[in-house]
Amino acid sequence: MIFEPEHWEKPSPREMLDFMDRPKTTGKPSGSMLVFRKQLSPLSVYKYLVARFGQPYGFQTMAKKPHDSDNLFHWDYLLRAGEAWIYLQGGNRDVHVAVFGRRMSSKNWVKFAKALKVDFRRCGSKMAAVGATLEKWSVVSNRFALIADTCAGFHEILTDEQDLPDFTPGKRRSDAGIKRYSKQVEKIGKRADRVFGASLSLDLITPVLAEAFINLVIFMSRKDELKSNPRQYEHYIRQPIDTRVFDLHLKCKYFSAGVDPNSDEYKAFKRVMDRRNHNLHGNIDPGKDAIETVYFDRFTPLYERGADPILELFKNREAVFDVAGVLARYHDVHAFFIYVLGLIEEKPRAEIEMMMEESTFGYDVARERLGRLFSNLEVMMVMPLRYDDELSVDWR
Repeated sequence: MIFEPEHWEKPSPREMLDFMDRPKTTGKPSGSMLVFRKQLSPLSVYKYLVARFGQPYGFQTMAKKPHDSDNLFHWDYLLRAGEAWIYLQGGNRDVHVAVFGRRMSSKNWVKFAKALKVDFRRCGSKMAAVGATLEKWSVVSNRFALIADTCAGFHEILTDEQDLPDFTPGKRRSDAGIKRYSKQVEKIGKRADRVFGASLSLDLITPVLAEAFINLVIFMSRKDELKSNPRQYEHYIRQPIDTRVFDLHLKCKYFSAGVDPNSDEYKAFKRVMDRRNHNLHGNIDPGKDAIETVYFDRFTPLYERGADPILELFKNREAVFDVAGVLARYHDVHAFFIYVLGLIEEKPRAEIEMMMEESTFGYDVARERLGRLFSNLEVMMVMPLRYDDELSVDWR
């Protein structure tokens, strides 16, 4: 009956315990196991099993964390198929099927999957009824969290490289001195590559991070009129950033007061946002971007002070990197985040703060509800198991 799912039966609790305590039999095949991650959908199998046998009742189901999606396995069933037993359990994205009482060949697994899909059609209406009871969540990419993680990486590089290297040239009157000088130049050059990329990137992305934060707050706390009118919502989030900021307490719920334009936090935030266009378009300002002065007599350069040409080149670049300024602007933006969050009531503020750390979140379109669906950690069992998409068979 392994290939006749319409005849599978739900065992009694006593039969399940007897199965667990069954004696080992010699001379009989113990069974086989296959993990389906392509040929059988976890959703379809689950709806089928619930439609046929009710809510999950297996041993993994009883052992998992209640009211929490942070589990290695989420549901399982033990079924009788004549003299054989079938055990099915669902992970995050696969279905583990174990058959006890028969050694399954690859062709047998194809026959098993086909038979189960045929019975899906027989139970279609009942499966549809089960599906209608399920909550449908969209997994949404949290742009703010992704941008924040990227910024944090650049911030870590710049924090580690805040101390200036020694630009003093050492003596080079011996082979050992020349080697030390070469290593000094190489070390400073590698540092310059890291710092330049990190400082430029963080300075460009910091205003994007700030805007993403404002949009996240708007999305999570917008009033019902914006929820029910997508055009108004789109119009609002496309407004200039200062308009969005000053209208937060008017367009969103939970605000105890509006943003004060005279607050130090807003003034620092505004300075960061005002720099955005200058940086974004790569504008050149000879007054602001000048590094040093050099005189020329026709084609002869004349510097005001002497120095090692290579080390001085890297030293001058430090002014371009502006590590201290980049970090200050990044910290100013975070200070503004804290200021805005402080204007929000405690409970919704905690929800926003939680969502700021999630790279993805769930959104139930029907109920216009968002929430945390999974743990921050993705876990899977790494064992020498067989998988359906690794079998050398024709599944058609």
